[in-house]
Amino acid sequence: MKIITIPHPTLRETAVAVNQVDSQLIRFVTDLESTLENSRNPRGVGLAAPQVDRLLRAFVTNFSDELLHFINPVIVKACKRKKVLGVDKNDPDLEGCLSMPGLYGPVPRHRWVEIEFQTLENEQLKNHKKRFDGFLARIIQHELDHLDGILFTDYSLESGLPVYRQSDDGKRLEEIDRELIEII
Repeated sequence: MKIITIPHPTLRETAVAVNQVDSQLIRFVTDLESTLENSRNPRGVGLAAPQVDRLLRAFVTNFSDELLHFINPVIVKACKRKKVLGVDKNDPDLEGCLSMPGLYGPVPRHRWVEIEFQTLENEQLKNHKKRFDGFLARIIQHELDHLDGILFTDYSLESGLPVYRQSDDGKRLEEIDRELIEII
C-alpha cells in the first residue's frame, strides 16, 4: 500500500470504528502489516490506517521484531506522573513518522498506557486489555494520535519543542522554523 504524506487531508481526519469483520478487513490488516514490515528509509515501527488513506481505527506495530495489530484501540489508563520525552530526560527520544519523512522531534508521552483493543483471530474480533511500557507505549500513543488526526508536530507547537529535518546527506539534524511546522 502507498503511505500518504503531509499535507494529505486524510492525516487530519478522525478514523471510524471497525464494526464488522469481512474479507476486505482481513486483507487490509494483512496488507497494513506487510507495508510496515517493508518500510525502509526510514524503517517504520508503527503504521496507522489513515497513513494509507483509510479512515479505520486500526494500526500495526513492529517493535523488537514482534508484529502486532490493534483494532479500535482506546487508552483506559495511563501513567499519572508527568509525561516524559524519553527514558533519559537529558537525551530525549526523537519521534519520526512515515507520513512526515525526514522530520523528527521530541514528544511528551506517558511512560506507560493500558489500552483496550481488538485483534483479528479466526476471522473474528477478539477483545484484549493490556499495559504497554517504554518505547512500545510511545509507539502506541503515536499511532493512536493518527486515528484522531493528530501529528507529532502538533505537540511540538503546543509545548514549544523543536522539530528537526534530516540534512540532505542524512548525517545530521537541522532545526526547522516553527512557521513551517504551523503550515502542516
